[in-house]
Amino acid sequence: MARRIPDDRFDDLVRGATGVFIEAGYRRTQMADVADAVGVAKGTLYGYVESKDALFALCLAFADATEPIPLPDPLPLPTPPPGEIARRVAETFGQQVRLPRLEAAMTATAATGRVDVATEARGIVEELFDLMYANRFGIKLLDRCMDHPEIAGLWQTHGREDVRIAMEAYLRHRTASGDFRDFEDVRLAARMVIEICSTWAVHIHWDRAPERYDPGLARTNAIDFAVRGLLA
Repeated sequence: MARRIPDDRFDDLVRGATGVFIEAGYRRTQMADVADAVGVAKGTLYGYVESKDALFALCLAFADATEPIPLPDPLPLPTPPPGEIARRVAETFGQQVRLPRLEAAMTATAATGRVDVATEARGIVEELFDLMYANRFGIKLLDRCMDHPEIAGLWQTHGREDVRIAMEAYLRHRTASGDFRDFEDVRLAARMVIEICSTWAVHIHWDRAPERYDPGLARTNAIDFAVRGLLA
């Protein structure tokens, strides 16, 4: 019988597996790689998850958990049926990928009076940056595991395009009011804002040649750079 890891090391298993999936992608990840990263025998993993797909689903659910990850019961976790991972990811997007400040800016009426657009734009970019930072492991996991048959289409549409479409609509809204500069390609401008945030909120943490920097200052500078690039 495979040796169980202590319950308080279950977090190590999930975070170690998440790191391996991010490093190698879904298809290239082997259970032996995960076992090596966590420091357990390969057979021990199968005491917790039935398959690589079960482990992947577990990582998707808890990649950015800030509290101790609960030990599932019963064990091992079964392999999700076809389509289940896609359903869970779509559900997560629906629950977590919300930008209330951007939505409020798009639904505000003339009755609200003159808006401080610089403050409004900064709040929206801060909201986007902080959402990405809070979900950076999950975002990177999805981005690196688009070779999973159920992930690619979802990530491209709900994970990327939905946010870009919302940001583009906001830029068009404020360009029409004369508050933002007149962009030759608004779609590209929206993508630029998102990429600035994703670089410094997410991808910099996996930089192959990292340099020391102040994360708080990086956040402030990235947001300031994006907002100043929008204003007329």
